Amino acid sequence: MENLDDNVIIISTTGKTSREIFEIRERKDQSHRQDFLTVGSMGHCSSIALGIALAKPHRQVVCIDGDGAMLMHLGSLTSIASLKPKNFRHILMNNEVHESVGGQDTAAKHVDMSAIVAAVGASKMYKAETPFKLKANITDFMKCIGPSFLEVKIRLGSRKDLGRPTIQPVDNKENFMRFLEK
Repeated sequence: MENLDDNVIIISTTGKTSREIFEIRERKDQSHRQDFLTVGSMGHCSSIALGIALAKPHRQVVCIDGDGAMLMHLGSLTSIASLKPKNFRHILMNNEVHESVGGQDTAAKHVDMSAIVAAVGASKMYKAETPFKLKANITDFMKCIGPSFLEVKIRLGSRKDLGRPTIQPVDNKENFMRFLEK
């Protein structure tokens, strides 16, 4: 998050990913206005991010997705590839399980997620399996002309005391809409 400009629009998948983003912003005393924390619509954050990227072509849009969510709506990848929004960045947090809903394995354990995205035509592909590799790739990832894709391989597990957002979803939506208007 510290490598992203304050004007970057963040769309994050439902579940623990959005909860962690919320906590990072709280811990750093940062605003949540640029974050749309997807609630109750697993698999839809890439479609939401695509719509915003098309509507706001002068703004960078970063979709932070999970492997289970991305697999749920693979069709959105073909829409992203065919529309080719230059401002679209797709980050996949891949732990190969549906961690937010019980830890069941996903098909990502048996398929190459980056190969799927490459097959539909991402402009640029990155992969990070270590924090060092992530740090080495994130700047180039954010600078390249999109749509671009970064798969981050992560371990299973989250903090037992991971909190929930303290802002109501409707308030998050309204703050986010105001942020989009600027």
